[in-house]
Amino acid sequence: MKRFKILMLGISVLILLAIVLYANPIVLAGLIIKSNYSLIVIGFGVAFLTMLLGALKWKVLLGGVSFLELFPVQMLGYTISNFTPGKAAEPAKAVLLKISKGIPISSSLTSIIWERLSDIFSLLIFSLIAISSLSVTSNFFFAGAASMVIFGGIIAVSFLVLYSKRFGMKIFRLVKKLPLLKRLPENFMDLFYKVRIKKVRIVKCFTIALITWFLEGFILYFALSAFGVSLNPLVLAGIVALSVVIGIASSLPGGLGTTEVVMTFLLGLNGIESSIAIAATIMFRFMTIWFVNLLGGVSFLYLSKKFDIKNIF
Repeated sequence: MKRFKILMLGISVLILLAIVLYANPIVLAGLIIKSNYSLIVIGFGVAFLTMLLGALKWKVLLGGVSFLELFPVQMLGYTISNFTPGKAAEPAKAVLLKISKGIPISSSLTSIIWERLSDIFSLLIFSLIAISSLSVTSNFFFAGAASMVIFGGIIAVSFLVLYSKRFGMKIFRLVKKLPLLKRLPENFMDLFYKVRIKKVRIVKCFTIALITWFLEGFILYFALSAFGVSLNPLVLAGIVALSVVIGIASSLPGGLGTTEVVMTFLLGLNGIESSIAIAATIMFRFMTIWFVNLLGGVSFLYLSKKFDIKNIF
């Protein structure tokens, strides 16, 4: 399994290197040097706002935990997930929360599933904006459509797990083989189905998720504007969403490599010159996933000083 993870990460790195070489590193460096740093700073500010909203989205569902306690757990959880195929390590947040706050995994896992569903639902909505601009003969159209079908399947399975104990037990027997879940008690599923989240909290979570992914379009807007070009933030939100959907469906860690290729291609379809599209895409990813990973690293140092969390890795 570790060899597979290393292989997938290596593929991501090779794709990223290929993108940089294609654009010419000297040209990219020149664009970044001449870019508007004020707009880049604003972009990072909007990115940080989306991270705060991400923690708020989880808090709305979870309750009983202060925002300041939840934020580092969320950042570290995002970081762990970013380095796993398909961002499949979301349950790690439940383990972190149990260690740091003593909250049973069975209680927090339901909130994580709903939080994940809100993101997927928002991604699919915004992806429709981007996919509508693609030719039906385009490879990216088929990739986008296939990815949306996969995500639609994830939504269907998640709802079945939440509302059908019989189906949930079957899934649990499969995923219990994963390292993070091997130590769960036998009565875990009984406890899991006793947790009920009020519908008003779920609606709030979905609303925050929609706002968050719309703001992702503004992050890309400021990344592009720093290089002297701009597009409608709503269109850019669609580009971000479809890029992330295809990236995650590719099973590369955090969608690294695939997301950048798709985003560059979609920006090109909207009239952005290739070198600027690549520069803006790289800048956007620094503002988002790499910024999250940085905060996740800081969160790990902070949490590891207070709690014994090293044994979950």
